[in-house]
Amino acid sequence: MPPKADIRREMRAKRKALAPEERANASSAICRKLLDDQTIAEKLSGREGALAVYLASKEEIDLADFIAVMIERGADVVSPRRNGGAYELARLKSLSERDLRYGPMNIREPAEADIVEPGDVSVWIVPGLAFTNDGKRLGYGGGWYDRLLSASRKNSLKLGVAFDFQLVDDLPSEPHDRRLDRIVTDIASPLLPHYPPEA
Repeated sequence: MPPKADIRREMRAKRKALAPEERANASSAICRKLLDDQTIAEKLSGREGALAVYLASKEEIDLADFIAVMIERGADVVSPRRNGGAYELARLKSLSERDLRYGPMNIREPAEADIVEPGDVSVWIVPGLAFTNDGKRLGYGGGWYDRLLSASRKNSLKLGVAFDFQLVDDLPSEPHDRRLDRIVTDIASPLLPHYPPEA
């Protein structure tokens, strides 16, 4: 199996090679799947937990359409926010520039430190560079999400989102790596049988 550094390099190159239209189409398809996902709706129906999302860099799956709808529906939406040498979760009021700031690597994050603990999250939508069908995730190397997920509820729903080419047969895994429940890609997935194949 290739080392993590080689897989990261390969996936970064593949993402960078995508045309803006391909990235936009994949993001739109994934947002529709997330909005239609009954498991997400059920987890958030009691208003007892937050929905953790991320604000995309220019090469990641963009969840803006999904996030905007969930905020409009009244979900308690949170996103990572840099605090010194670590990340915490802060509430997202909106996707308006007035409610956001730019953090490390020019990635947007909540402007206000309205902090929510990882244990108060019911649903996680997590980015990454590569995933497997059984929930392994290869992140960017900082371990930020593994640390946040290590403090999550055991019964919280943890979903990865990815371009189809980011789904691989296997990945190197270490004890601190946190597994996800499902991976949502931009095409029909065997893990999502309620989504019919594209016509």
